[in-house]
Amino acid sequence: MKETIIFDVRKMTGDAVEWPELKSAATLLMAGGTVAFPTETVYGLGANALDAMAIESIYSAKGRPSDNPLIVHISSRDMLTALVSSISETAVRLMDAFWPGPMTLIFKKLPIVPDKVTGGLDTVAVRMPSHDVARALIDLSALPIAAPSANISGRPSPTTAEHVINDLMGRVDGIVLGDNAAVGLESTVIDTTGDIPVILRPGAITEAMIAAVAGACETDAALKASKGEQVVPRAPGMKYRHYAPNAEVTVFTGDTIGILKQFENAVEEASAGDYKIAILLFSEDLAVLNRLLAGNTAHVVLFDQGSVKDPAVFASRLFRDLRASDDCGCKRVLVHGMAEDGIGSAIMNRLLKASEGSVIRI
Repeated sequence: MKETIIFDVRKMTGDAVEWPELKSAATLLMAGGTVAFPTETVYGLGANALDAMAIESIYSAKGRPSDNPLIVHISSRDMLTALVSSISETAVRLMDAFWPGPMTLIFKKLPIVPDKVTGGLDTVAVRMPSHDVARALIDLSALPIAAPSANISGRPSPTTAEHVINDLMGRVDGIVLGDNAAVGLESTVIDTTGDIPVILRPGAITEAMIAAVAGACETDAALKASKGEQVVPRAPGMKYRHYAPNAEVTVFTGDTIGILKQFENAVEEASAGDYKIAILLFSEDLAVLNRLLAGNTAHVVLFDQGSVKDPAVFASRLFRDLRASDDCGCKRVLVHGMAEDGIGSAIMNRLLKASEGSVIRI
């Protein structure tokens, strides 16, 4: 077990680069340490992206397969030019439109980037976060910071400081405690090495948004790979079980009334079997399900995912509520899925991973 230093910046005000806690966290990074920190997407577990030994510590702390590429976080485009061999006009347009923000771009890498960062690929994934604390930490360390999500590999990604403490206390050198992640899903990953940008992982920056800027956009076929199919991971999240609580996750799509009846039946089964289940559903359906249950709620925990009209709320709460289902001792998690449009594509991507493809169409 490591001695993990806590840097609590939740009540700090003013310019983040002046905060003593962040200066100390940056010193840890410069010394080759691992430091978890908040971003607008999820919390990240950072280390010097140019130090192969430091990168190895990330994989060790997370229990993450070493062929799963990491995202390098930067705070300026000068940092980018030191990492990549070329930057296309399309990439420049996308950076102008969406950086800083929840978008990661894939470039051909320079030799200075260790193979441990890229999973042995000749490309590197780079992002400029919009979160003030993340940007300040990068500035203070004067280093590109490789940072996957700050959780045990395979678990739901962390969107609060408490999630990070629960997973990584004693496994990393430092944890910066900040605010809750606003987006709640990892960044959109886009390959810009070809003629047309290709989405390798969906996120808050959607295909339509990318196409509006770049003129065209495609989604990689590997995102639709069937269960058990071998996938060469070109970006984080394209291989291995991800985002999963301990409970068994099942996603339901299609007719809402039919889905709610399935939920009602599942609650009756849980009551008869004396175990607990969690249900994640839209605000509009919560009152309907409560009427169907008629007070039979001792064996179910209901999680309000916000209005069906605002799926960004669903995204921001998804990982939090998957983790909470474990905290409540639930055996199963049932989720009302959605159309794979806009950010719905990102939400369903995470749910397909979390459920290992267990989707029931009603």
